Amino acid sequence: MQVQVVVVDVSVGSKEIESVGDFEFVSRKDLLAPYPGPAETTQNVLPDDRGQAIAVMSRALKNFLEKAQVDGALAGSVGLGGSGGTSLISSALRSLPIGLPKVIVSTVASGQTEPYIGSSDLILFPSVVDVCGINSVSRVVLSNAGAAFAGMVNGRLGRSNVYSSDNERLTVGLTMFGVTTPCVNAVKERLVKEGYETLVFHATGTGGKAMESLVREGHIQVSLQNSLGVVQFRIDLYLLSHDFGFVFW
Repeated sequence: MQVQVVVVDVSVGSKEIESVGDFEFVSRKDLLAPYPGPAETTQNVLPDDRGQAIAVMSRALKNFLEKAQVDGALAGSVGLGGSGGTSLISSALRSLPIGLPKVIVSTVASGQTEPYIGSSDLILFPSVVDVCGINSVSRVVLSNAGAAFAGMVNGRLGRSNVYSSDNERLTVGLTMFGVTTPCVNAVKERLVKEGYETLVFHATGTGGKAMESLVREGHIQVSLQNSLGVVQFRIDLYLLSHDFGFVFW
């Protein structure tokens, strides 16, 4: 099965790219054209402020990818960038459904990655060296990342049991800690016998966010908060943000 590669220019610098060899190419102007952004983009011109320009381009990329996904034309998305590029691309890729391959080769992949990944299944590949041309290290890293991404796309297109919210069984989300594992396992076994699908999440901040995200997307119909660490975590954040002091547990 052949997959068409489309290169999208999301750069925010002064120099615009006009083409990339024989690949189908979406220019910056084409990407911004259908985007109903602020006044600065009415003539396909980005704001002078780099941070604002990144935010505008990220939203334009998100709109582009979501439309491609709805049209059934998107098999996966892979990007390359430093801190600014990773922030720009990851914000758009997080909006894509679970199971759709999404990869970024990034200079910040080995640091604090939660702001980039969130509760999605986005994969960050450490670039090792900075994104500045091709050298003996970047050639190997980019080749490995490209091969891994191609494998994800081929695997997804080649299997019929793609993750989907169109599930005949009701799905129950459960939170679990080590100390609550026996209880959760017992509940899970009973639910499976009754014909339910179960998704178990580690009751950390990220696990709770992932479950909430799947609830909003319609993948989970029932949520069972058996491990209250996530609830306590949210309460503490609320209290701290409203100057109510610290809560320890």
